[in-house]
Amino acid sequence: MNRVLLEKWNDTVCVDDIVYFLGDLSFGENAKDTDYWLKRLSGNIVFIKGDQDSSESTESLDNVIVDVGDKHFCLVYNPADAPEDFDGWIIHAHHNSHDLEKYPFIDRERKTINVSTELTDYRPIAFAEIAEIISWADSIYSEPDYLATYEVPAVTQD
Repeated sequence: MNRVLLEKWNDTVCVDDIVYFLGDLSFGENAKDTDYWLKRLSGNIVFIKGDQDSSESTESLDNVIVDVGDKHFCLVYNPADAPEDFDGWIIHAHHNSHDLEKYPFIDRERKTINVSTELTDYRPIAFAEIAEIISWADSIYSEPDYLATYEVPAVTQD
């Protein structure tokens, strides 16, 4: 698993890219520490600590506020830890795929984006990709192209 995660990360991220990592880089009693993994990942990593991470030398943050175009994002490990007065989109990772009903990839009503690795094909996702998804999600009445051309079968009762 770790080999695949490293490969997908390093295939996606260039040496000069800035990457915001949203926590839980290491997991388990016998896991290598956070520093071990950070040394093997490409990019300039801004590290937001998860509840499984341990590091003696890596500086970590609780959250980061980022503006991309006209969108405001709070990047945080657990969405419950976002500042209460924040009114933009919250990008988080804490909930993985075990509670997708409550924490789907994108939740338009709560303005949250779950970027847990299971939901992003185990690779980092670019702000440009997120901004594209957001622009679609901001328009409640818009439909993806494939839905606009799909004919819903008629339901009849016999």
